[in-house]
Amino acid sequence: MDIAISGMGVVSTAGYELEDFWNYLYGGNISYGVVDEFNNPNYRVHIGAVIKDNMWRENLTDCENVFEYGRASQYAASAVLRAFVDANLDRMSLKDTRIALCIGTTMGEVDYEENISELLVKDDANDLPDIKKMAYRYSSDNIAEGICDMLGIRANYYMIPAACSGGNYAIALGEKLLRANKADIVIAGGVDVFSRVAFTGFHRLLTLSPDYCRPFDKKRRGLVIGEGCGFVVMEEKEQAKKRTDIHGCLLGAGVKSDRYHMVSPHPDGDGAYRAMKEAIQTAQIGKDDIDYISAHGTGTSSNDRIEAHVLQQLFGEENIPPTSSIKSMLGHSMGAASILECIASLLMMEKKIMLPTVNLIEKDECVTFNCVPNTPQKNKMSYVMSNSFAFGGQVGSIILKGK
Repeated sequence: MDIAISGMGVVSTAGYELEDFWNYLYGGNISYGVVDEFNNPNYRVHIGAVIKDNMWRENLTDCENVFEYGRASQYAASAVLRAFVDANLDRMSLKDTRIALCIGTTMGEVDYEENISELLVKDDANDLPDIKKMAYRYSSDNIAEGICDMLGIRANYYMIPAACSGGNYAIALGEKLLRANKADIVIAGGVDVFSRVAFTGFHRLLTLSPDYCRPFDKKRRGLVIGEGCGFVVMEEKEQAKKRTDIHGCLLGAGVKSDRYHMVSPHPDGDGAYRAMKEAIQTAQIGKDDIDYISAHGTGTSSNDRIEAHVLQQLFGEENIPPTSSIKSMLGHSMGAASILECIASLLMMEKKIMLPTVNLIEKDECVTFNCVPNTPQKNKMSYVMSNSFAFGGQVGSIILKGK
């Protein structure tokens, strides 16, 4: 079975329509800056990538019960609806279609957790009923329930707590469901919202950059935390082509655990190497066929060094394909990161242009490959690898083919 990506939808700091998303990244724009809430002496770092308006919500005007759900559910419903439109799917005609909904996330509906904490600090017994309601809404599977409720669809849903690899894990699971004939259509993606919990946690880990995300740069200072959402529609290729023009195909996926540490990658990149190798094997192509790699590329010293090491180990020091990181522009949107990178990769293949790694002044000595520094580069791409490495040693790699 050939698995097509027939529709894509985003809600991101780079825009809400695919054309806007592409143009923003193609222009090398930076979507992060000072976050007012954290611009105080309690924090060493004040930078983040935050969606600053509510224009993304405009396509949910006709959906019921929108405000009964949290921001993560609303982001997700908006992105799924955009993916439906892009795939030329009428959601109202899907009642007899077997739909699987695969969602990766790091923090889930974390807004509810923060609101509960604020109420508990007040220690007001009158607020307890609200706390019980919010505790129910905090459950991560509420995101899937919210999508189905707001969009009026029925689906078997799978929540995947694979942190920053959540999007790639969702795609990998979607592939298995389609190949096993457990679904006719898979909606796969990831979502996370900007939160005090995430920002403070990464701040305490001393992994946040105080100014820019500089993947592969000698003077990189850390990652920039962000938010966003992306979803793709996956289905059998011939079925999709009867209805719409597809974006490309998923050829293979590899998901592994390096079993090493909760927040640090394996020093030899064990899981990452095995995931990339499996993705290539399941895609039934050779490693020399890969034209471009969408890196995890967070801009932290350990991630960049180990990612470079694994690429050298797999491809050979002189044979690594051009590799760039759009996190230099978007920041790190956690559970949404790898799905947004998947979508960007498919757009790159369509347009025959590799998006850049911006903010790159002096390449680190450990990096022996073309990082596509600062400006886009024209290049025909038939096969792309997109990587994601997450806390807990959860790593995922996918292989995409152009249409």
